[in-house]
Amino acid sequence: MGLWTMIFAIVAICVIADVVKRMFDVKKIKASNPQSEDVARLIAINEQLNEQVKTLEKRVINLETIVTQEGYDLKQTINNL
Repeated sequence: MGLWTMIFAIVAICVIADVVKRMFDVKKIKASNPQSEDVARLIAINEQLNEQVKTLEKRVINLETIVTQEGYDLKQTINNL
């Protein structure tokens, strides 16, 4: 084996070892933190939107109740506004 071949082999082994080490470090970080910041942010936004939908559903139910009551005069109510 020549000098240049040994130098190339040593450099190649070091580069491969570094890549493998970095791969294991990334897997370790992902395992310790399964949810990234983006996923956590999206979950928070989803929860806020679900609360807004529940609030709007309650308001629509109240409006339906008002409109379907006997004796409700929509035209008079609008004119009073």
